[in-house]
Amino acid sequence: MMVDREICVGCGACVNLCPRLAIRFIEDKSFIDRFSCIECGTCQALCGVDAIYPECRFPEVILLNVPSNPYEASQKYATHEIRNSKSEARNNTK
Repeated sequence: MMVDREICVGCGACVNLCPRLAIRFIEDKSFIDRFSCIECGTCQALCGVDAIYPECRFPEVILLNVPSNPYEASQKYATHEIRNSKSEARNNTK
């Protein structure tokens, strides 16, 4: 999410209700930390002057339909393999 600082009136509604605490005041206007923001849209819904708008940070991911976290998926598969090999090893020692 991004803030149009020319439109923002500095009311603070978005700052107080951001679930990730990604919004703070800089020079009496809202500023969204793009690395903390999860683009949930809460701030945009609360903004009475429409100063907040979404900004897609990774359009190529959406266009290519890439899994959100392929590393995590590979880790789950690897963990499954490790568990199976450990249980097979225990069964062979009995």
